[in-house]
Amino acid sequence: MTNDKCQMSNEGKILEEERDILKKEESLLDKLNNNVQRLAISLERARLDEYTSMLKRPWRFFFFNFIVGIFRGVGIAIGMTIVAAILIYVLVRVLRQMVDLPVIGMYIAEIVKFVSQYVQFGNPIR
Repeated sequence: MTNDKCQMSNEGKILEEERDILKKEESLLDKLNNNVQRLAISLERARLDEYTSMLKRPWRFFFFNFIVGIFRGVGIAIGMTIVAAILIYVLVRVLRQMVDLPVIGMYIAEIVKFVSQYVQFGNPIR
């Protein structure tokens, strides 16, 4: 009888271990399923099908990239113009305040005088 009890307790332990293994497998399968679903959603968002269809038609791909390049260049030009205008505006405001400084103001006044003569009369003759 003790042998039967040992055998039953061993079977019970084995069954319990199998249940634990099955639970772990189910947990891993659930995680894998969630990851596969997230990957599928990411692939749909990436629109890989549109990209591959563009690669099949290289002239359309070239035209699309050409148009994008034009818009990017125009955007950079407009952005740099705005940034340069703001920078020049701030610089002029700061230099106007510096003209009143005793040491630096004298040099800046000379530079302003030379620039205004150049603008008024053109390139000075030496």
